[in-house]
Formats: sequence, C-alpha cells, structure tokens
Amino acid sequence: MKTVASLWPLIYFRADMLRNMSIFTVLLLLCFPAAKGQESAELRQLDSQIGSKQGELGRLRETIREYERRIAEKDAAEKSTLSALYELEEHISLTSRLIKAIEGKIGQLSDSIRIAGIKIADGEEKIATLKRNLSARFVHIYKQRRSSVLELILTSANWHQATYRGKYLKIAADYDRYLTKKVKGEIVRLQSQKKQLAADRVSQRSLLSEKGREEVALKASKVERQRQVIRIKRDRRQDERLLLQKKQAAIELERIVKGLQFDRERRSLELAAIRAAREHEEAPDVSYYKKRLPWPTAGRVVTRFGRIRNPKTGTVTESPGIDISSQPGALVGSALSGLITTITYIRGYGTTIIIYHGQDLYTVYALVEDVIVSEGQYVDQGEIIAHVAGNGSLDGAKLHFEVWTNQQKQNPEEWLSSSMGGP
Repeated sequence: MKTVASLWPLIYFRADMLRNMSIFTVLLLLCFPAAKGQESAELRQLDSQIGSKQGELGRLRETIREYERRIAEKDAAEKSTLSALYELEEHISLTSRLIKAIEGKIGQLSDSIRIAGIKIADGEEKIATLKRNLSARFVHIYKQRRSSVLELILTSANWHQATYRGKYLKIAADYDRYLTKKVKGEIVRLQSQKKQLAADRVSQRSLLSEKGREEVALKASKVERQRQVIRIKRDRRQDERLLLQKKQAAIELERIVKGLQFDRERRSLELAAIRAAREHEEAPDVSYYKKRLPWPTAGRVVTRFGRIRNPKTGTVTESPGIDISSQPGALVGSALSGLITTITYIRGYGTTIIIYHGQDLYTVYALVEDVIVSEGQYVDQGEIIAHVAGNGSLDGAKLHFEVWTNQQKQNPEEWLSSSMGGP
C-alpha cells in the first residue's frame, strides 16, 4: 500500500501540469476573445450591404445611360416637347438617386475600412503577444524540460506515474504545435484583410471620383431643364398635354399605393419592431392622427383635394391630394414616423416618396428633389426626407402631398394640424 509521502511527487506533478495548462488556456482566451466573432459578423454584414449597394448602383447606372441615349437621339424639335422634358427630369431624378447610392456605399466602405483597420492593428498585437509567449515557452522548455524528459519518465515511481507524465508531456507538446499553427493562421488572415482593405480604399477613391462626375452632370441637366421649361411655357398648346399627364400620374400613383398592400404584413411587423425598440407607441386607431399631423413643408395650399376646375382650360379634374406652394429647395419632412417604401419618378409628379406608417396609413410626397432618404429606411416624424423641386418646374415650386388609408384617398387637410407650418 502506497504511503502519503510516496504520493507527493505525483500530486505535485499533477498540480504543476494543471497550473501550466490553465495558464496556456488563459493566454489563448486573452489572445482570441469572443469579440472576434462579433467583429467578423459585423464585417460580414457590411460586406453583404456593400454587395447589395453594388447591385443597386449597377442598375441605376444602366438605367441612366439608357435615358442619356434616348435624350441624345432627340432632334431640336422633339426637345421642346413635354415628353422630352419628362425624360430629362427622370434622368435628373435617377442621377440624384445614383449620387445618394454612391454616398451610401462610400459610407459603408468607410465603416469597413475603419473596422478592418482596428482588426488588423489588434490582430498584429495579438500575433506579437503570441510570438513572445511561444518564444518564452520554448526557451523555458529548452532549459528546463527537454534535457530531462527521458529522466522524468525513467525516474517515475511506477508504470502508472510514467504513463501519466508521458501523457501530459504530449499534451503540452501538442498545445505548443497548436499555438504555432494558430500564429501562422492569424498571419494569413491578416494578410487577406490587408488586401481587402487596400481594395476597399481603391474602390472608395473611384466612387468619390464618380460622385464628382455625376454631380457635374446633374448640374448641367438642371440647367438644360430650365431652358426646356422656358421653351415649353411659350407654347400654350402644352397645357392640355400637361393636364393629361397629371391624370395619368394620379392613376400610376394609385396603382403603386395599392400594390404596396401585397407586402403590408411584413412591413407592419418590421415597423412595429422598430418602434418597440425605440419605445415609440403606436396609436390604437389610425383616426387618432386626424388633425394631428405636422405640415410636410411650409407654404399655402394652392390646389385642394377633390374636384377642381383648371383656370386655363376650364376642364374639371379630380385632385387626389393637395399642392402646397413653397420655395425651391424648401425642406420636406415626414408627417409621421414610418418606413420609406418607395422612391420613384412619375411623369407629372416628378420624384415621389411613399411612406408607410402602419395601420394601412400611407403618405405621399411628390414634386421633390435632392432626396435624403433611401427605400427601406425608418424615419421619425418631422425628419427631413427631401427638398421641394422648383427650379425649372412648369407649375412653380410646390409639394404635392397625399394621404391614403385602407387603399382610399383622403383629404390631407383633414389630417394636418390646423397650424400651418413645416420642418
């Protein structure tokens, strides 16, 4: 039977090995924290967003080039028509969206570059720490262990102790190899990150140059639009065509709003989740918002909801919303918090934004330019979404505003607060 004294070497050896293994484990955890996974997930999400934005940029570029070809093919006579003006305005709207999309991708690349830079610096520091730890451990093993490994095993009190010591020596050696492999893997990963970082920086510079070119082209297009407007205003025959185009625009907008119903359930869940996260309560009934919505822009109503008579042609038409006379470039704010469902160009209404507010309530903002928001974005009540178009508009600077509930047009003045104002 073994005495307690005879067990002390084995007990001490086990404690020593466990202590060393614990130290190595702590070092590993310190060098490769759980936050690494979170950072990688953040970068993967950014990569996905950048890829999505790249697809959007490609589609916008292709559409813009098509409009440029169509505009260039028109002769001098055609360029004085209302149709040519709308094509030019749509080109302006698309170019503005392209610039906005480029800015979004530049922002995403900036975030990616920033995160990658932090990860690379952090990774280089971790690799340096690992190398120092491994170097110190190898020196220690060389001085203290390697010369006496065989002696340690041969001087074991019994076969069981010799086996036990051999097993833990193998574990220590395997762990050393694991750390060495980990260092090499981290070096390879950092080299890949550095290559991606360099590529992102090149892409960012390219996008900044493209943004500058598109801004110059946008400015030139707006100057040309102004010239066309002057020519068209001299031709009073365009009045009837303009009226017809607005009728068609109202039909197109109604089609878009009603089409949004197909995705209403998903959008409602998304909106409810965002509001809950921001602790924004939704009204129990949509009628609560009547006479409570702030005016989307400052100005006076020049076209009211319902049946109206055109003073120039004498024809009676149905107005689906109101027109608020304003100043060119005036700010346009969201009448209520919600999700941007649609940003599009409609001939007769120009650039148009549709916002979903929940409970089948939508608001529409048309005849705007320099859109600030993006589709799918959540906006707060009063948040600026665009500016009033007007430089070159046939009807002057004004905002066309509509309210829809249960797929039915509503009189916006019954929903807006009595105090007229804007953001």
